[in-house]
Amino acid sequence: MVPETKQDILLSLVIPVYNEAENIEPLVLELEEVRGAFPCRSEVLLVDDASTDESWNAIRRMVTGRPWLRALRFLGNQGQTAALAAGIETARGALIAFMDADMQNDPRDITKMVTLIMDGKADAVCGWRVQRKDDALSRTLPSRLANLLITKALALKLHDLGCTLKVFRRAYLEDVHLYGEMHRFIPSYAHSQGARIIEVPVNHRERRHGESKYGFTRVYKVLIDLLTVKMLNTYGAKPAYFFGKIAFFFFGLGAAAFTVVAYRSLFLGRTESTPMIFLMLLAFVASLICLMAGLLAEINIRVLHGVGEMRPYKVVDRAGFEAVDAPGGR
Repeated sequence: MVPETKQDILLSLVIPVYNEAENIEPLVLELEEVRGAFPCRSEVLLVDDASTDESWNAIRRMVTGRPWLRALRFLGNQGQTAALAAGIETARGALIAFMDADMQNDPRDITKMVTLIMDGKADAVCGWRVQRKDDALSRTLPSRLANLLITKALALKLHDLGCTLKVFRRAYLEDVHLYGEMHRFIPSYAHSQGARIIEVPVNHRERRHGESKYGFTRVYKVLIDLLTVKMLNTYGAKPAYFFGKIAFFFFGLGAAAFTVVAYRSLFLGRTESTPMIFLMLLAFVASLICLMAGLLAEINIRVLHGVGEMRPYKVVDRAGFEAVDAPGGR
């Protein structure tokens, strides 16, 4: 593979924003300073997820006079995954990077991450916050638990899927449909498409302004999405195999229960009713129906979004899109 040059490539940096009014100005000023060290042209796209503070007004002020900076604003709060999805769709670069707006990610790390891709050593580079500056109980612990479950279930050799700081070749993101809390699984999608993924240690800084939006309340969402991603990655083209395995499992339970009842009746002469077996089978069948209904509904909604071109967000305002200079001008 021939390494790409500055003239061949544009980097689009997507940053989701929600109630980060105090961080917008220092974030943009830092990016303005750091962009010059990027090994290629770049643009920055801020996606305001319907912030309830002054974030959008701060964004509009900072966009003025900066043709490399653009911004979107959602009608309603849809979450980080929807913000990243909107950024991917709007980005113009051959490389797409993600980072948080809370100033905890260090944009200087982007240079080494992009260089690895441009040198042909990887198709995606993920950040690893080796020394996290977060509260151990409310953020670090749930993040590590979620990461452990995801990496084990999806066979990914990554330490920190929760780190937003990542860079991908655009080709591995274009056909990805993101909903729910699926942003954690973007490396899994890329990996399933054959992407070579590298993980590199990155600097992690303490939050100076605003409040964290993460915690244990998101763990159950991650677990549900994990089940969906596992099913789609493994059986996306042949869901009947997935359902068939579960059906045979419950058929085996039913057969075992029938064998017990038949043995008690034919060999022991005990013909009294056994309501516990009935209740057990009823519970298993009910859980099976719920599981199937949930997964089928998930597949249907993905088809609706993918084929019907519906989006989980609505953009009500834009800033910086009227710039007439070349994309990614430095």
